[in-house]
Amino acid sequence: MRLENQWLVIDTSVLINLIASDDITKILTGLSSEILITESVSRELKKHPKDGSDCSSLLKSLVEQNLLKQVKLSPQALELYLDLTLELGDGEASVIAYTVTQNQCAVVIDERKARRICQERFQLSPIFCTMDLFQDYFVKVTPNQPEFRQLLFNAVKIGRMRILTEEHEIWVKEILGTDLIQQCHSLKRKK
Repeated sequence: MRLENQWLVIDTSVLINLIASDDITKILTGLSSEILITESVSRELKKHPKDGSDCSSLLKSLVEQNLLKQVKLSPQALELYLDLTLELGDGEASVIAYTVTQNQCAVVIDERKARRICQERFQLSPIFCTMDLFQDYFVKVTPNQPEFRQLLFNAVKIGRMRILTEEHEIWVKEILGTDLIQQCHSLKRKK
């Protein structure tokens, strides 16, 4: 799944994972897709996942650098958003509503229920997750392995990034190694 030259609408949990990596600027700069966030996602992100500090200045800076583009819901998207908030959180609902009403966008969302709604109710395809962004960044930028390992570790440990597929889990475990895996509660799965 390639992310190149797409408009990607990201959910709050995805944004949290990228911020938790400790270098969201580097990751967003390394992607060739435009990253969009809805107003609901901006409102949901209140505190930095690492230290609890206010995130508004970071978001403002990322928008000013054109690394994130804040988008508004159209009247049609707003109507769908209101319907979706009966089942989902505001960020998830706004991301799906925006994507459904804008044909040129792809959704990046980690929550299983939201992904299922994207697929079953709206037949959205592709549906990306945070790991797809990390893999795309890794492949294109070919970063320094220890530096990338730290970015990924921070996202998994601090951001509590969800690993949705077995392929992603294998890749994460190969990159992080046994010592770092032991520190990541989200990766300690049943055997």
